[in-house]
Amino acid sequence: MKKLFVCSGFYAGLLPFAATIVNAMRDENTYGIFMCSGKCDYRKAVIPNGDKYLFLNFPESKLKGLLYSIYPAALLKAITEVCKKNNIEVIHLLTEDSVLALHIHQLKRLAKVYYTVHDLFFHEQVYKNVLKKLMRTLLVKKRVTYLIKHTDNLVTCSADQYNYMKKWFVNQHIYFHNFPTLVTDVIKTGKKTMPELAGINNYILFFGQLEQYKGVDILYNAYINNADGFVKMPLVIAGKGYIYFDRDGTKEENVIFVNRYIDDEEIRQLFENAFCAVFPYISGTQSGILSLPYYFRVPSLVSDIPFFKQFSVENVTSISFSNEHPAQIMQKIRELENTDQQKITDAGMEFYERVYDQKSLRDQLSSAYAESPTFQTEAVS
Repeated sequence: MKKLFVCSGFYAGLLPFAATIVNAMRDENTYGIFMCSGKCDYRKAVIPNGDKYLFLNFPESKLKGLLYSIYPAALLKAITEVCKKNNIEVIHLLTEDSVLALHIHQLKRLAKVYYTVHDLFFHEQVYKNVLKKLMRTLLVKKRVTYLIKHTDNLVTCSADQYNYMKKWFVNQHIYFHNFPTLVTDVIKTGKKTMPELAGINNYILFFGQLEQYKGVDILYNAYINNADGFVKMPLVIAGKGYIYFDRDGTKEENVIFVNRYIDDEEIRQLFENAFCAVFPYISGTQSGILSLPYYFRVPSLVSDIPFFKQFSVENVTSISFSNEHPAQIMQKIRELENTDQQKITDAGMEFYERVYDQKSLRDQLSSAYAESPTFQTEAVS
């Protein structure tokens, strides 16, 4: 079956998600169109596949970028040409792809369309200003909602989302597959060191885009207000985003913010030099974030929300804590210093090899593509 993967979203997390899927599905019938930026370049992440992949560059100027977001002419032209030239049977939109929302009917006249639902429920978020909130609402949230409603074949990696979608979208075809690892070949072999962390290791790490639902403020406040009196290892908060919480500069002697996009080639050493990784999320639907500490054998601490229970075994692969009692974070880290860390990291690696299996991922998606009705030209209402 000839399939075209469209990856027009490229912010942190989406690139390794999509690249892992494309690499797992790569064969002579796999085509891809990738929108790249200077920092998020799919050329570095996907395994070459002859002349079957097309890479487009996102406009550098803000005005041209806005115009593209309103009407993605180059992307639409590329999709149409690839589909007609190669008799594509399946188009799979992997990366939110909100720019294509108003063109979903056009795509459905070209081939069966599948849409990966990343967040059925939008997460808690604090915006830098009203304009940012308005742009996010109009250009992303409303468009994603439209795509979910008007795409016949919906795909998710979240068991909870899958159950909700099966219940709510009875006229659409709903598919589930395992979450792909975020550990791409570029990340595995990365040799770049972060200049902000020169000479610093054995630290507590938070890694990811800074957003309210990830609970970064909970970890930050637990750390700076720790009253146990033991000598603190540094806290590193690495990832781009709006710092939405109040900071206390008088208590930040050992706190390091790396508030920028973290290059894939920097991630390996970022994790390998950490004592542990902490993920104090207050909500979540689907994410492969735990694949990183599991693969690099770094002990991980996670909040006790239902989402993490899908991707960890409590106190076996990861150490669990309650966000309602944030002091637990530092207590658990102190306990970790006196436990058998190899036992935890070995369990994490075993879990990684079992859950993030590319063959299972390939089989699940191939089955989804084969099961759906051959062609549907009208949107589901």
